Amino acid sequence: MLKKIEQNLGLVSDLLLHAEVGSVTHDDRYIVMRTPEAPDYFSGNTLVLERRPSQEQRQQLEEDFAQRVGMPPAISHRSFSWPEKTFDTIDLDAYVAHGYTASVHSVLVAERNTMPPTSTNDAVQVRLFETDRDWDDWARISLSEMPDPSSEVSRRCVEFQRAAYRRLIDKQFGNWWGAFIDDELVGSLGLFFFGSIGRFQSIVTREDQRNKRVCRTLLTEVVKRTAGARDRLVIVADEAHHAMKMYESLGFVRRSRTGNLCQSPS
Repeated sequence: MLKKIEQNLGLVSDLLLHAEVGSVTHDDRYIVMRTPEAPDYFSGNTLVLERRPSQEQRQQLEEDFAQRVGMPPAISHRSFSWPEKTFDTIDLDAYVAHGYTASVHSVLVAERNTMPPTSTNDAVQVRLFETDRDWDDWARISLSEMPDPSSEVSRRCVEFQRAAYRRLIDKQFGNWWGAFIDDELVGSLGLFFFGSIGRFQSIVTREDQRNKRVCRTLLTEVVKRTAGARDRLVIVADEAHHAMKMYESLGFVRRSRTGNLCQSPS
């Protein structure tokens, strides 16, 4: 199983990152990701499977999730991830019919010396996060991106992510960068390195600043300032996300995919 996971840089970097902010264990069937301090952080409490699950596996998977990750009242969701080998259409309707949300993400990879020149926004200043105010502004923007920004679960997830990312920075795995216009945060991203793999996290542009080359400017500057010539830079993005074409225009190439199923509390 581990060999198949190692071929997917999206899952590999997920596991390397998560091992620093939660726990990662494995047996002969699953890799188990857990964040005991944040039980309702869905993507941090999940079973990683060897391959896409079949319809007949659902009940067994749910039992195994309860045993290895948790069950109510401690854990109220179910979450599964796996590497996808093909770029074909994926049918997960049988799980959706039982209350699961299905998603497929592309794993995009680039090397610093393959990124082409691009037009940027001269009004954007790119710098590291320096103050608590920067992180407070990040939290507000991140919360607005959640499916339900008003829920207590969304607020707790954002707070956990903020604390986790700052711990990674304290451990010197990487940094958090902001795009600022007139000293206002309009976009941000994290970039963390594990050996020669650089994994981007939470790339976001404030809604009123989209389509103004904010993200393009931010990505270009961060890569220029941080990445070495041999580093492989990884972005994992929902295939329906509006920024996919922009990532590809900057030299990121779709190398693989990951699938995910999540059944959230009703």
